[in-house]
Amino acid sequence: MLPLLTNCLFCSQMPVQLTTALRVVGTSLFALVVLGGILAAYVTGYQFIHTEKHYLSFGLYGAILGLHLLIQSLFAFLEHRRMRRAGRPLKRRSVALCIAAYQEDPEYLRKCLRSAQRIAFPNLKVVMVVDGNRQEDAYMLDIFHEVLGGSEQAGFFVWRSNFHEAGEGETEASLQEGMERVRAVVWASTFSCIMQKWGGKREVMYTAFKALGNSVDYIQVCDSDTVLDPACTIEMLRVLEEDPQVGGVGGDVQPPGKGLAVEHGQVQGAQVSTEAWSAHQCSITRQQVSQFSSGERGN
Repeated sequence: MLPLLTNCLFCSQMPVQLTTALRVVGTSLFALVVLGGILAAYVTGYQFIHTEKHYLSFGLYGAILGLHLLIQSLFAFLEHRRMRRAGRPLKRRSVALCIAAYQEDPEYLRKCLRSAQRIAFPNLKVVMVVDGNRQEDAYMLDIFHEVLGGSEQAGFFVWRSNFHEAGEGETEASLQEGMERVRAVVWASTFSCIMQKWGGKREVMYTAFKALGNSVDYIQVCDSDTVLDPACTIEMLRVLEEDPQVGGVGGDVQPPGKGLAVEHGQVQGAQVSTEAWSAHQCSITRQQVSQFSSGERGN
């Protein structure tokens, strides 16, 4: 599963493709004009100024080359200025990383949590929701304690129910108490783990979103077998902050051996890119994301 900050759809793909096509056509025409001018200047040999014996001269050929160099320098300057603007510090935002876990391979889960711990983003909140609360699921809570639990900022709760189904022996009062306990643990902890009654992937994500509520500005999600690049959160957040029409952005997840190498639990090299299509093909607005996050689960 992609590490992302909600879904991206296909609806606005055409404007991006049209812009790219126009740029290709324009660049090709410019190259042809320059090439034709250089050839014409070389064939005619026209010179603006020259010494008496032509030791030094400046002609049409040199003028076209100089103009070409000037235009290239101008575009390079504009691109450099754009990159410097993109690299400006972002506004202070709060982000929560939600990890969905279900009977995960222990080593994969350790690598996922360690990579989350190394994400270079200040005050990142990490919420792991385990889809299952039986004894055979307890090893995932143990791994959470092993990797992230050695801090006073870590909290956990083993819930007999979930937000849509009561567990065995649960009363209405105890169910409500459990819901409040889940919210309290998530809100008060930098690292939190919730084990709940099995309900599937959708139920796990609902618990994380419901518990977080409006406590953070953005929510990032991934599965428990994902090794995250330390810069993934800041790079995806940068895309969202640059365009107010974008409601979600996805990263580039690659299997081991293709852009990703993990040795001794350390990320040696990873590619989590925020390509242009992630931002401009997204048709979910911030208002729609807000409505989805605050609404009840649909069918």
